[in-house]
Parts: sequence; structure tokens; C-alpha cells
Amino acid sequence: MSFNLVATTRQAILTVVLSLITLTTHGADMNRLDDYQWKNRLILVQATSENGGEIETLRSARAEIDDRDIVWFVNTGSYVVSNQNAVSGSLESDIKAVLDEPRSYGRVLLIGKDGGIKSRESSLDLDAIFRRIDGMPMRIREMRAD
Repeated sequence: MSFNLVATTRQAILTVVLSLITLTTHGADMNRLDDYQWKNRLILVQATSENGGEIETLRSARAEIDDRDIVWFVNTGSYVVSNQNAVSGSLESDIKAVLDEPRSYGRVLLIGKDGGIKSRESSLDLDAIFRRIDGMPMRIREMRAD
């Protein structure tokens, strides 16, 4: 009887730990843009419309995006879409605030792992974004380490 209790307890603990790891790796602890600093590069996009094609473009480049530690957010005007499972209300507010800044003349912002804005563009050009990222010293070090 005690063996079954120990096995059941271990199984329950393992289930809880795996659940917490899964939640953490899928952005559950990311409630502000600052939470991504030193972990991810960010692409913020103000979509021209809900069907502007930006979301499909980003989704189709998943391997390249994942390789560069990019998290992207597209503000459609009605809601924010991301490659994260969920976007909290506070994170959505941060994204909209950055995209609405008067000096943020670009519809597409690239934010580096250091939290600095690396580029502001009028349209989403992933090849140009990837080239810019691949030329960054931190990314060059990452590629050498792989």
C-alpha cells in the first residue's frame, strides 16, 4: 500500500512540475514587454487591417523566427495576435502604447534583446529584419555557439 502511495505522489509531483515548465515556456509569465528583455527579440506590427497578411507572413517563417529567439505581436486594431499562446491585458496595453507613440513612425518595430528599438519600418520585410538581426553582435555570438 505505501509503495502505491509513494508512486502516486511522485507521479502527481512530476505532473505539476511539467505543467509549470510548459506554462513558463509558452509565455505564461510574460505580462509586460520588459519581461522579454535579455530573453527574446521582439517584432511589433501595427497591421493595416485584420486581413493584411502580416500574421500569415510571420507564421510561415516559424523556423527562422524560432532560431533567432523572436517573439512577435501583431496589433490588428481589435486585438493582439502573437506566436505566444496568450497575451495578457497588461502586455497588450504595453504593445499598443509602444506602437501608438508619436515618435514611433514605423508600423513595424524590431526590439533587441537589450530592450532597445533596433529598427522602425513602414512595412513588414522579414528578410531585412533577419539580416539586421544576423548582423548584431549578440546574434553573431549566438550563431558561433551553435
